[in-house]
Amino acid sequence: MIKNMDYSYFNKTRYNHVEDLAGLPEYDCLISAYVSVERVKEPSGKIPCKEKWWVLEDGVSPDGFIGDAKTFHITEESDGGITKELAEKGYSRLCIDITGFVIPQLLILLRFLQIRGFCSFDVIYTEPNQYKEGEETQFTETPTYVKQILGYSGVHISDMSNDLLIVAAGYDHSRIIEVATEKKSARKVLLFGFPPCSPGMFQENILRAYQAEPAVGMDCFKNMDLNIFAPANDPFSTAQALKEYIDKALRSKAPFTNLYLSPLSSKPQALGMALYYIWEDGWKKEWSIIYPFCHKYIHDTTSGISRIWRYEVMLPEIRADQGTVL
Repeated sequence: MIKNMDYSYFNKTRYNHVEDLAGLPEYDCLISAYVSVERVKEPSGKIPCKEKWWVLEDGVSPDGFIGDAKTFHITEESDGGITKELAEKGYSRLCIDITGFVIPQLLILLRFLQIRGFCSFDVIYTEPNQYKEGEETQFTETPTYVKQILGYSGVHISDMSNDLLIVAAGYDHSRIIEVATEKKSARKVLLFGFPPCSPGMFQENILRAYQAEPAVGMDCFKNMDLNIFAPANDPFSTAQALKEYIDKALRSKAPFTNLYLSPLSSKPQALGMALYYIWEDGWKKEWSIIYPFCHKYIHDTTSGISRIWRYEVMLPEIRADQGTVL
């Protein structure tokens, strides 16, 4: 952990057109999660790279678009061999397009990259113009089960008298309810994406999140200043906002006993939550990242392509005395 870390110093670049990605330096490997939507397919055809690797969900088969490119399956317990193959090939210039990733798969891949020593790489995220169904958009179809994400399990204490749960609240209020119910006794705080990726999304987000009020509590909505706000498209601002909130909580007269983070909003905010946890050595503390896993995710929820972002991600190296940290 770096004392007084300021995540806002990390670099990000905005591109207004997919064609602009062609000007990036060539990567050894582009890793993308395959989803048959425009904002995943189009950037993959423009980013210069020697190889393209695709992460497939269970039950999804490669199609003509993927061709003969390598495919991998990230599970709840493994990165599917991605980082092992990267190391064997000696690849160092990596690009990860997180647009189509399921959040647990993304976070697991980040931790395996860190463990294998891949501590510097670029991340691409393509914003949608809008959600097709607005505030009624659904992202999952099947029941979920809340558990810690591999590599993000802390050393918790038995005292749960002042636990804190911070939920990056997205549109899917049912998943907010599941996480809040799992940590019923914890004080709840919501992290909202503001400014949002597109106009109107913040209002839609609040309307959906409000439906979780019975599980989350009225305080989060009665006094919005009690919540945390960070741009929906900025992982580094998200990490900084979490740091400032949690540092203040730790300095209070009654600091929290255990801390739980749950990334249920945009992919950049999930990335920011993971970066904060990793840089702060969360696995050595009473901190965990939890997620409502499910068996089927709905991906075709957006229309159009808005801005594209490139985030220059850095992870801390793992010292020899830290072990595998999984």
